[in-house]
Amino acid sequence: MASNQKPLIDQLDKDKLKQKLDVSHFDFNAIIRGAQLTLVGAHRALQNPGLFTSQHYKQAAFAVAAGIAIRLLIVIPILLLRILFWVLSFFVNIPWDESFFTFIEEHVLQFPLFFMSLVRYITPTLDDLFMDSLHWVDMTYVQKHKNDNDPSKLRAMYYPSLRLYKKSDGSTNSTSTAENVSMFLFRFARRGAISLGVFLLSYLPYVGRFVLPAASFYTFNKAVGLGPAGVIFGTGVLLPRRYLVIFLQSYFASRGLVRELLEPYFARVKFTKEQKKQWFRSREGLLFGFGIGFYTLLKTPLLGVLIYGIAEASTAYLITKITDPPPTPGEAKEFAAGQVEWKNKQKFLSLSLDKLDTIHDKPPAYSETDPHPEARLITESAIRTVCKVEFDKPASGQPYLHNRWHPDIPPAATIQDGETVKIECLDWTGGQIKNDDSADDIKNVDLTRVHYLSGPFAVTSAEPGDALLVEIMDVQPFEDQPWGFTGIFDKSNGGGFLDELYPSAAKAIWDFEGIYCTSRHIPHVKFAGLIHPGILGCAPSQAVLDTWNKREGELITANKLDRDVALPPQPLNVHAGSADEKVKEKVGREGARTIPGRPEHGGNCDIKNLSRGSKVYLPVHVPGANFSVGDLHFSQGDGEISFCGAIEMAGVITINFKVIKNGVSDLSLTSPIYIPGPVEPQFGPGRYIYFEGFSVDQHGKQHYMDVAVAYRQTTLRCIEYLRRFGYSDYQIYLLLSCAPVQGHVAGIVDIPNACTTLGLPMDIFDFDISPSAIPAKKLDMGSCAFETGKTKGEVVTAAGKNSETSFGGGLNYKGLGAQSDKI
Repeated sequence: MASNQKPLIDQLDKDKLKQKLDVSHFDFNAIIRGAQLTLVGAHRALQNPGLFTSQHYKQAAFAVAAGIAIRLLIVIPILLLRILFWVLSFFVNIPWDESFFTFIEEHVLQFPLFFMSLVRYITPTLDDLFMDSLHWVDMTYVQKHKNDNDPSKLRAMYYPSLRLYKKSDGSTNSTSTAENVSMFLFRFARRGAISLGVFLLSYLPYVGRFVLPAASFYTFNKAVGLGPAGVIFGTGVLLPRRYLVIFLQSYFASRGLVRELLEPYFARVKFTKEQKKQWFRSREGLLFGFGIGFYTLLKTPLLGVLIYGIAEASTAYLITKITDPPPTPGEAKEFAAGQVEWKNKQKFLSLSLDKLDTIHDKPPAYSETDPHPEARLITESAIRTVCKVEFDKPASGQPYLHNRWHPDIPPAATIQDGETVKIECLDWTGGQIKNDDSADDIKNVDLTRVHYLSGPFAVTSAEPGDALLVEIMDVQPFEDQPWGFTGIFDKSNGGGFLDELYPSAAKAIWDFEGIYCTSRHIPHVKFAGLIHPGILGCAPSQAVLDTWNKREGELITANKLDRDVALPPQPLNVHAGSADEKVKEKVGREGARTIPGRPEHGGNCDIKNLSRGSKVYLPVHVPGANFSVGDLHFSQGDGEISFCGAIEMAGVITINFKVIKNGVSDLSLTSPIYIPGPVEPQFGPGRYIYFEGFSVDQHGKQHYMDVAVAYRQTTLRCIEYLRRFGYSDYQIYLLLSCAPVQGHVAGIVDIPNACTTLGLPMDIFDFDISPSAIPAKKLDMGSCAFETGKTKGEVVTAAGKNSETSFGGGLNYKGLGAQSDKI
């Protein structure tokens, strides 16, 4: 057995030695390709019209001035050192070498590089520049391949997923600016001190000539392996000190530059220290070729700060060539481990420059030689999440949400034409409502901070005049948040359809049990949810936005009622996604509120039948469509009468997007149309009880063909009916707003009365509510939640008795009288 062991050990040692001597990570082809990417990346970056309008270049003037000051500060210590060496030369035999001062001034201190690297840890402008450039690279890739015959082979996008990652400093994992700066200064000072010490040791007699080669051998061995280190050592012994210094400092400075340029990537995708080391080592030659050109240009007096911005933008292009498209943050750990080795290196180095875009082309789903085709199929068919929300962070601080409609709000992600994606959404209040037994949060909800929509999302190839076909594949609540709420808003803060009669704030919490929901605040009721989004629509163009503001402004000006009839643009608490302050200010000044639906794009329509399987055709007004979605409902009745009347929830919606070219013209699409899906709660025709209402109000006043008055009376007839079982008016009001009731316009031609109906499914109750059921006694129905200190809600029975107008459906009343009941 011993005789068989030695050859195995010898073989292992041989393999280990071969691995150490491997120079493939630093081969000449990789260095040349890196230099080519410098030019290609810079060219791609300079094509971006937003490059020189970024915050980085707005600070360029200050940086140039600082660069001049730094250069002047360097001159003084260098001059003093020259004088010191000249004086010492009279007493000590010091070999005079001009390269010593060149080394200190241009290589050890490296103030231009130092200054630009330091800026990264003080302001986010370079990080923003990297991400904006990554978005630009994605968009240009899509435009370049928009006419490809098989778009399914195109690579996934980088920007949409990477922007979802939480950002922290790649070295310290800290978000503290002070800590980041101090750690950077420590690293810089340490490197400078070591470099200066090694250089001084190189002047020692006899052994000095071996100091720099030995130091280079040590550092190269750690960075790129034994093979390149041996070559550098052998060459370094023969080269004059001056040339060796220039090479070594250029190499390590360019290496440090690339690490700083890549910091926005590593601040998001978290690698362990060893993984990060292997990542760089695997791509060492290419990164050296990429960095050396920019390092040389950065030394250009005064212009270095401008070139640094181009270098950062070019690094975004580089990332798309030497890494795979990132998945959603939940899969980041496995992704980082899979990126350590540069898997497609040989293919990448062999491609011509005009074919580099094919590096991430998707292979066929499987082949006959694939031993595990099912695994590949699962990977290829995975649905990506393009927006993730955070419950521990204010909605106003999440850059992939917004609460105004405006064409200038930047896209949160890009979605391919034909792609199916998952989109996470907060509830419509952005998390203001809690799962408790108090309606204080409903009463005090801030309506300037609502309708936080997820998006907007740019859909490739969508242009103004097209139609966007949105197919709702699924809608689900979050698994760890299986509850929702229904609210009656206080009359002074939002109100609702019946707020003149029921002005108090009230709330019901609903618990989800699979497809069903129940409430501790409205007992003896259980029904299946028809889950749907309350809001979906595409961004308006500036012309459409101006139309909205003009016509709603005219309505506000003409209003003679004692209530709001429309909401003008409101800068207070505006949230414009990832927009900068200038755009945010514009959105606050012009942006349309998301409260109403509008004919040009849909928006907040609250259509309960827009559930799973539904198809919606939306007009496109801006390039990319800029689609947004939110206000998810577990269930809702027709009309959503209490304003916060659905079962509001946070959740995930899965949508497929298709662009229909010239769809607005071909479909005569002046407002959205939809086809309902096949999913709906099943109640037989005989299992509804219907209530009728007419445009004669509860005080006997005649209104002319007023459908809103009629539906109001229909609702009151149902409330009156359900009282006899023990429910309070407020419980019934909440229930009719969120249960799957059927509201219909029955007749609008028989003057003077419009007729509407409301169908209440009897099977949602666990007792018989049919007209034939005569309750022996009222059941104990408990209570819905009211504000602190109140156990009942106010009912104004005289509301509308002296009404002078029915404008807005009889919702404005004069001379209400003093009669009020508490029930």
